[in-house]
Amino acid sequence: MKIEKTPLTKLVAAISSKKRIWAIFLIILLLAVGVYFFRSLFIVATVNGQPIWRLTLIRELEKQSGKEALDTLISKTLVLQEAKKQNAAVSGEEIDQEIKRLEENFSKQGQDLNQLLSTQGISREELMEEVRFQKIVEKIVGKDINVTDQEVSNYLKQNENLLPKDSNTEELKSTVKRQLEQQKMNEKIQSWIESLQDSAKIIYFR
Repeated sequence: MKIEKTPLTKLVAAISSKKRIWAIFLIILLLAVGVYFFRSLFIVATVNGQPIWRLTLIRELEKQSGKEALDTLISKTLVLQEAKKQNAAVSGEEIDQEIKRLEENFSKQGQDLNQLLSTQGISREELMEEVRFQKIVEKIVGKDINVTDQEVSNYLKQNENLLPKDSNTEELKSTVKRQLEQQKMNEKIQSWIESLQDSAKIIYFR
């Protein structure tokens, strides 16, 4: 049996239809506004009006240096996992002291740390995170790093033609000792990270 719609039923149906149309319109409007204000999440540039999508950039970067970037992230993850096992932590005070040392060193060279960071597109927070990571590594690996006076003397003798003639002897020895310590540190860090990678279970998803 066919039910005839009354004028009231027709009015209710018309109102409901209008509500649906307005709801669809509002959704479309909100999506358009969202895309406009958050377009940088999806688009990295436009060329004569043609967009270059962020996903396209990410894929291109992965082709160019993706393996290197992934290896870096894996190494950092392994180091932080090991640091957690060994309860190796770095305080905010230690980070501040290292930042201050960097500022003083650059200042002696007539450079400003903040300006250098800005030029390289690095924020101060990112620098602090890098310092924290480096300090954690040094705490774990650098416990037995030692440079003898004989090693310093040998280095000075082997490189005497390359060293400044008017430099203070004690300052020069101190600088050379720090350089040799850093060299030994880097070699030990490389070997340590390789051992972490060898013993870790790493699964790649391609």
